[in-house]
This record gives sequence, C-alpha cells and structure tokens, in this order.
Amino acid sequence: MENSRKLTYVIIGLIILLIMSIYQNGKLKSEMEHLHSRISNMEANLNQGINNLQYSISNQVEHLLNEQQSVVADYKSSYTSVDADKETVETLVEFTLKEAEAGSTVSLQATTLENSEDKQFECATENGLQYACEAALSYKHDYTLDLFQKSADGSNKKLNSRSYTNHLKGEFLNRVSISESGTSTDKEGTQYSFSLRNKTFGEPEFQIQSVIVKAFYADKEVFTKDVTAYSIANAEERNKMRLMIASGEIAPADLPDLEYNQASIDDNDEESGYYIVTVLHADTGAEVRHNDFPEYSFKVTVTLKNGEVFEL
Repeated sequence: MENSRKLTYVIIGLIILLIMSIYQNGKLKSEMEHLHSRISNMEANLNQGINNLQYSISNQVEHLLNEQQSVVADYKSSYTSVDADKETVETLVEFTLKEAEAGSTVSLQATTLENSEDKQFECATENGLQYACEAALSYKHDYTLDLFQKSADGSNKKLNSRSYTNHLKGEFLNRVSISESGTSTDKEGTQYSFSLRNKTFGEPEFQIQSVIVKAFYADKEVFTKDVTAYSIANAEERNKMRLMIASGEIAPADLPDLEYNQASIDDNDEESGYYIVTVLHADTGAEVRHNDFPEYSFKVTVTLKNGEVFEL
C-alpha cells in the first residue's frame, strides 16, 4: 500500500515535471520567435536606413556633378502676361552663365512633354554672362526647357546638364486653389477658415473679382457671405504671435487687432488671401443636442475679373 502511494507521488511528480518542461519549451520557443522577429525588424530597418543613405548620397553626388557640369547658374522663370486669343503665356527665363564665349549666341529650346513640338527662342544679353529669353508658350502643354549655345564656328552645345521643367498646363488649369482649410465647432457655431491662392500670370483680368463662401447643412444652403474684402491682412503676424503667446514669450493683450483687406499680390503675380467666417447654429436652424454639434460643408466660389468662375 505504501509502495503504491509512493509510486503515485512519483508519477504525479513526473507529470508535473513534464508539464513544466512543455511550458518552459513553449515559452522559450515564443521568446525565440519574438527575438527573431525583433532581429528581422532591426535588420530590415538597418537595410532601409542604409538604402536611404545610399540614395541620399547618390542624389547629392549627382546634384554636385550636374552643378559642376552645367554652365548655367541663377536660373529662374516667371510669367508676364497671357494672350487668350493665341492661348499662350508670355514666359520670361533669366539666367547667368559661368563663363562667356565671344561671338556666340544663346537660345532657349522649349519642348512639349509629349514631344509633339519644340520651339526655339533667342536670348538677349548685354555682357555675355547674364541672359534673358522671352518665350510665348501654349498653356495647353507642359514643357522641358533647355539652353543651347552656338559658337562663332557654327558648333552647338547644350549649356544645362539637366533639363528644366515647366508645368504650365497644370499651373494654368489649377491657378485658383485653396491651399489649406479647417473648421472648429462649439455649441454656438462653426468657424471655417481657408487660405486662397490665385496665379494671375501677370494678367490683370485674371485677378480676383469676388470671393463668396456658402455653407450647406443636410444638403441645403443655409449660409452665404461675400468675403472679398475680408482677407486678414496681418494673418502671418498673428500666427507668429499666437505661437509666442503659447510659449509664454508675450501676453495675449499684445495680439494685434484684425485688419481686413482684399487678397494681396506678390512679386510673382500671385494673389493670396486668408479668410475666416463664422456660421451661427441659431441662424441656420441646425439642431444642437448636448455636445452633438451640426456638421456643415462649405463651398468657395471665386470669380475673376474676366468673368471666369471657380468653385472650390
């Protein structure tokens, strides 16, 4: 009887040891798999980091080589006017050569991205180093631009190592746009803010005539406001000061009063405006239930001086 009891204890002990061994092996296997997964992730991240570094170094080396090989410096392009009848934009390309060559002439070659046609435009200079090219480009196409120099002996060479791109078609189609927008809502109403940009291409008729904001609730128009003359003139300064207030550098009382005006235009003939409108729930009839506030959708309608209308 005593021996039978001892045997039972031994068997139970062996079973416990077996269970513990199985458990420990399972735990060890799980830890090994977790460790293997971490090592694999670390290896993948390391390889990605190496690849990104190689790509970055390769790009920097390529950029430096292109800069060294290119004879062109200080390249820039701008738009001066639009010819609606010919569907062209007068484009001014300005650049400087690193060295002058006596008796040579320089030209600009504009090629459409689909290679359907290319045009040559002669460049003017007063000192052989600083050049300007006036080119009438169709706003129906995007282009690659290259500069060529014809020497006195009749030989031609390309001056830029990498072609310049001009996405004129895309810029023209999307010349009026909202660069950023947002809403904030409380129990009283919803505030909608947005930044508007308009590329005029130097054409006064492409400037903004009016800016109308409409709000919709349950697919019905519930609010409209003409904000043409209500662009916040000192928006950038106010945003900087808000950051300074948040960091404790200045007091809230130092925030300047709002100044309103029409959209401003910069040296690149681009108009920009920053607007804020407030829609009161009480005026729209939208129902407010506790913290469940109404949601509005907004539409901005921009009319240019030539009568074109853009709905954004």
